Amino acid sequence: MDHSAFDALITRLEQQARARPARYTASVALVALLGFLILAVALGFSLLMIGGFAGIAALALKYGGGGVALLLAKLGKLLLVLLVPAWMMLRSTWTLLTTRFPAPEGRPLTRAEAPALFIRLDDMRARMKGPRFHRVLLTDEMNAAVVQHPRWGLLGHHENYLILGLPLLQVMSADEAMAVVAHEYGHLAGQHGRFGAFIYRLRNAWGQMQAMADGWTDWGSRLVARLFRWYAPFFNAYTFVLARQNEYDADRSAAELVGVAPAASALARVNIASQFEQECFWPAVNRRVQHEPAPPAARSEVWAQAWREQLLPERERDFLRQALTRVTDHADTHPALADRLRAMGVEPATMAAPAAVAQSAASAWLGERLPAVLAEFDARWREAVQAHWQERHQYLQEQRAELARLRALPAPDDEEGWHIIRITGELEPDTDLMPLLDDLLARHPRHASGLFRRGALRLERADAVGIDDLEQVMAIDPDATLAACQLIHGFLAERDAARAEAYLQRWLARSDMEQRRQRELDELDPAQCTLLPADELPATAFSDFAAVLRGAPKGVKRAWLLRRRIEADPDARAWVLAFESTTFTGEKGRQAIVQHVIAQQVPVQVHVVPLDSPAFSKLRKQVRALGVAPLFP
Repeated sequence: MDHSAFDALITRLEQQARARPARYTASVALVALLGFLILAVALGFSLLMIGGFAGIAALALKYGGGGVALLLAKLGKLLLVLLVPAWMMLRSTWTLLTTRFPAPEGRPLTRAEAPALFIRLDDMRARMKGPRFHRVLLTDEMNAAVVQHPRWGLLGHHENYLILGLPLLQVMSADEAMAVVAHEYGHLAGQHGRFGAFIYRLRNAWGQMQAMADGWTDWGSRLVARLFRWYAPFFNAYTFVLARQNEYDADRSAAELVGVAPAASALARVNIASQFEQECFWPAVNRRVQHEPAPPAARSEVWAQAWREQLLPERERDFLRQALTRVTDHADTHPALADRLRAMGVEPATMAAPAAVAQSAASAWLGERLPAVLAEFDARWREAVQAHWQERHQYLQEQRAELARLRALPAPDDEEGWHIIRITGELEPDTDLMPLLDDLLARHPRHASGLFRRGALRLERADAVGIDDLEQVMAIDPDATLAACQLIHGFLAERDAARAEAYLQRWLARSDMEQRRQRELDELDPAQCTLLPADELPATAFSDFAAVLRGAPKGVKRAWLLRRRIEADPDARAWVLAFESTTFTGEKGRQAIVQHVIAQQVPVQVHVVPLDSPAFSKLRKQVRALGVAPLFP
């Protein structure tokens, strides 16, 4: 299901949920049941196949005599070919039902370390009548969450984790932080009803299981993964509307617990803090790498100081304004800030930037333990980034020397001019690059990287002409479409909603295509594959592959280097090395040849296809019909 179909389905379901809520709820229940039915069918089918093979063999050996046993021995290879995928399917399905997902990571926080926090958690649990937390974890992220960790897949036994991001606690008041916790706890406590809480858990579990299934490679497991890929978009679409409504319900839970004002302030603070971290704090930290060979020892203090001194009132108001102008879409179940405030009874136009916090939640809840906890996190962060920081510092020193060399050239060529621009932007972010870009593009108007950089810079300066630059980039290099459309959409979102939507749809269409293309590039499906002559490859590629095959294990009779048509993108190029083996090579020998080719340094990436294997019989016919000369022997 592509993005447009997914979007249309959600829109229809939103209308149904408003007009006929009971029917919509029933539809969600049926779609959720379908997921369990798919697993049951896969499990039952694989059990039936394995049991059938075992039963036939037992009956034949018991009643059929030596002749039937001999026949079974001759058919053993065929039975094995069918039995192995059945076993893989059984194992994969059972894994999905019972797998133990990794537990959330973080620093455990005990009641003795943060008694003030646990008192508020106890009060929240009593008032909201929800389950207890099995673990409370502190993390180093700008986030807070409640996670139900399913220890045994879909079969249950959940453990409840409260995850608190220490940087977030440093900038929020205790009431604001409790509003965030209460919102997440509302999902856990089922404030939107038991069915809504069940679907909330199920969405998380299916997401984890789909990610795991996508990594399977054997035939039987891939079949289960394909069923998942077919089912997942329908499940996500049908439960999307309910999940969106659950977010509003969770906001109401937060407002009921701490009051509307702190709950609204918490929503605004989270948006402001996230933007400040991404746009101001981390860029400033990254700039220090150029001049400091080691990361700062007290990063938490750097964060607190930046929040106090760099978040000026006008910047804070600008961050809030940006957050309030975002529009709720189907990309995320979380509604936009303005819609969440309206649902709580707060008019977005009247929402002011939150007041300064006299005492942070981190200080209120951790008390005298806070300095030690911050030092612990600082040391852990410093150790984690030390090696990368030093590598980056060394790289930037080398880039500074290279920039000095390039600037000393009497007449840099176009590529040297581009490197001057690129390195200057990296080392001297406050330098105006526009004159350099204009000069480069005057000499080389189709320089894609230069056009992209100038287009982005123009949009940053509120100059709509930057769209023309980015359109040229997309015409020159279609693979730049996602990045260019994202920049243009961000620029137009507050200026021209209709045009912004058009670029969003263009982004979605391109994203769909690239995902389909990548799936085709990653997997060779013999039933869907169309082979073509590899006319575009140089002769050296053919000779290089011939040399690789000459060093392969014995058994290669003939081999061809071919191009594979990628249906999602006819301009994409993918290559196939197909070979026939000698009479007595066998499956084990063919696989040894495949592994040998894969392990070599080859001119282009290829799928290695043994044409003698039954799975590739269709491709064998295509190779013969093409009449292409073999590259080997």
